[in-house]
Amino acid sequence: MKKRLLFYTSIVCVIGILTQSCEKDDKELKPEFSLEQPDQISDEIYDIYSLVINERFSSEKIVIAQATTTGTDLNYEMYPLDDLIKNHQDFDSSLVQIHNDLNENSVNFGEQFHSDTKEIILISSDEISYIFDSQDLNGLIGDWEEFHKDYENSNGIIHFSRIALNADNTQAIFKISSSYGYLNGGTSIVFLENIEDNWTILEVILAWVS
Repeated sequence: MKKRLLFYTSIVCVIGILTQSCEKDDKELKPEFSLEQPDQISDEIYDIYSLVINERFSSEKIVIAQATTTGTDLNYEMYPLDDLIKNHQDFDSSLVQIHNDLNENSVNFGEQFHSDTKEIILISSDEISYIFDSQDLNGLIGDWEEFHKDYENSNGIIHFSRIALNADNTQAIFKISSSYGYLNGGTSIVFLENIEDNWTILEVILAWVS
């Protein structure tokens, strides 16, 4: 009986070791993800995004979702937008509809962001879906742990909406959503003005935070 018990115990131990080994191998065998073909985006637009990245984010590693967000409507009932309009009497109201129309469709970024002090990395939609595949709280916490192992010293993930420019190219507006962990993120509206051919951030208003 003791020999039989010892035999079964040994089998269980071996299975346990093999299972742990397989789990480790699965983690190491994360597939390689390629970026999508980038869409045509002007250098000026990349300059605006890069300005905001450099002025608003302190992390040494910046991870940006390659695809812009969709359905990010601005509207006059949104309190932060109303506040922005009150703060800037010359705000071009056409920007709201331009932004809403533009962001009905998503575009993919290329690697034209620039910074002298930060490493900027694009992450594909497929990789985001692969990492964040859990449906419950504990799983999502684990997903974020996996992300931060792959992207140490990062700010989490930044999602940009497409930038709306007014007709005379003097004002611009867009949204930034950033997430660092489960229930840890927020969205802001960025308003800029072109002053003597230099884009300047006039205001960044927090729309929501979690």
